[in-house]
Amino acid sequence: SDLIIVEGEMSGYRKRRRMDQKIKEMKNHYIICGFGRVGRQVAQVFETSRIPFVVIDNKKETFEELEAKGFPILIGDATDDKTLMAAGITHAKGLVACSDSDVANVYVTLSARVLNPHFNIVARAAFKDTEKKLIMAGANRVISPYFISGVRMAALATQPVATEFLDLVTHGGGVDFSLYQITIHEGSPLIHKSLVEADIRNATGALVLAVKKLDGSFDLQPNATSRIETNDVLVVIGTQ
Repeated sequence: SDLIIVEGEMSGYRKRRRMDQKIKEMKNHYIICGFGRVGRQVAQVFETSRIPFVVIDNKKETFEELEAKGFPILIGDATDDKTLMAAGITHAKGLVACSDSDVANVYVTLSARVLNPHFNIVARAAFKDTEKKLIMAGANRVISPYFISGVRMAALATQPVATEFLDLVTHGGGVDFSLYQITIHEGSPLIHKSLVEADIRNATGALVLAVKKLDGSFDLQPNATSRIETNDVLVVIGTQ
């Protein structure tokens, strides 16, 4: 029985080493801080969309659950720089601070913003007063689940079909098309072309719904003569 225990420990050690190595090699991934009700849903959406992610949580049950599924998980304090560095924060694409504690989310956001000044941070706020603090701490977007739930319930009550369609294209929902954002980088052959000249629909099957310009404004009704410029972000609907 001692041999079985030692073999089990060795197997667990090797598994952990492989997981640590996998996390070390990740790039352009997302870090989910906190695996409560909200964090679990974020992970499910990422998994469905095949978006790489690492979870940071301090609960042993979370570790056991995610390790069994083969999901990258670090047990530790997400406000600790060492933990964030181990999660690959310097080459991550974004971070979701979704702990049940507003205080923890503010500290995570502060630490994360210092370690990566350029990536995207989305933070959860249970209380209205926390929103300003999270923005000051460096969050790009702040979400209140209770506000979102209220808006969604009102939309489902008044416009159920439109809301169902939006759910399909934003959350997968078993359909093979979805909403995507495409950034037009310098050197793209689409730069300075009008939408009719770019002929994106015929070339790719994707439909351009909106364009976010460099100054932050949105063109919500792009037409055939709308011109594509460097750093425009196209919001399109199409297949992967």
